[in-house]
Amino acid sequence: MRVNYVEDFDKSVKKIKDKVAFKRLDVLIEKLKSAKTLNEISNVEPITNNPLLYRIKTGDFRLIVRYIRGSIEILLIEYIRRNEKTYRDYN
Repeated sequence: MRVNYVEDFDKSVKKIKDKVAFKRLDVLIEKLKSAKTLNEISNVEPITNNPLLYRIKTGDFRLIVRYIRGSIEILLIEYIRRNEKTYRDYN
């Protein structure tokens, strides 16, 4: 798939101080690039009440992505630590 990102994605990544989280993100992005569909990636689930957004679990962090079924493009939106407010902005 082709992987793009929104402007705010860089901001969310720059806030992360955990080196392991950065490594996981790099590995995940490479997997997304080599995948043909989102179904090939593990730990992917749709975000409730938003059919275009998905979350991908990577340890304590979540990668929020926009994917349209049948598309060859995925849009990286945010990489954030999971807490009670994580998905509030996306419902």
